Amino acid sequence: MRISFVQPRAELSPYVEAFWVFESSIGMPRTDQSMAAPNGCAKLIIPYENSLMSIADGRVQVSREDGVYFVGNRDTSTTIYSPPRKTGFIAIEFCPFGAYAFWGIPMDESANRLLASEEIFGRWGRTIREALCNIAGVDEKVGFIQQELVSQLCQNHHSTTLTEFCVNTLKHSDGRMPIHELERKTGYSRRYLGSLFRQQVGFPPKTMAEIFRFQRFYREWASGQSFDQVRDELYEYYYDQAHFTKEFKKMTGYSPRKFTHEVSNEFGRRLALK
Repeated sequence: MRISFVQPRAELSPYVEAFWVFESSIGMPRTDQSMAAPNGCAKLIIPYENSLMSIADGRVQVSREDGVYFVGNRDTSTTIYSPPRKTGFIAIEFCPFGAYAFWGIPMDESANRLLASEEIFGRWGRTIREALCNIAGVDEKVGFIQQELVSQLCQNHHSTTLTEFCVNTLKHSDGRMPIHELERKTGYSRRYLGSLFRQQVGFPPKTMAEIFRFQRFYREWASGQSFDQVRDELYEYYYDQAHFTKEFKKMTGYSPRKFTHEVSNEFGRRLALK
């Protein structure tokens, strides 16, 4: 398995969290428990060799070779696998407010969903998919999608200034900032911020805070630390151990102890440490 990270073009960098290409000669075996944990990012997935299967909330969906798919912001994990043959796909992870800046679509309508590009983007999605099918090289596909995203941003840039400030504030506090403090800093009510976040991010600020708080410990796991090693930090982030366990299980499907001792998830580990 190889994950190669791509430097987004300067115009895209404020809105793209990560850009990478996955390659494997044997695919993604189901036994590997390859998992994408919630990180607050909607994604564009482009399988150019082999199809991908994903299991989320008990539902199996297929992302077919030569398709283009949009994965909305998620607050539960997704397990990914593929048929056992050579596999390659391109992934673009948008900042929590990033996808809205390009398309201006209500992000709560795609939350916890996987949608074909035509279904969510209409004509643009169909045109992009057809063009990518006719481009042979991976580097050329990457260059093409970058150019198309730059064009989309120039033509349809939707302002996300307030949302960006709120997201970055929550993220820099690892999700510990109370929402009433966000109200005080911005001068906007909880109700208004909730409506804005659903439109531009997909989830209200409280849910995003939960994801950022979870990511704090998920990154610790990815770096090789066990649940026991981070136990002393829990009470700075959660009411108690039961609260931590409940949120961790919601976002991974496992208790913290079972996850750290039984789940390898090398795929998720590499992405968490990007």
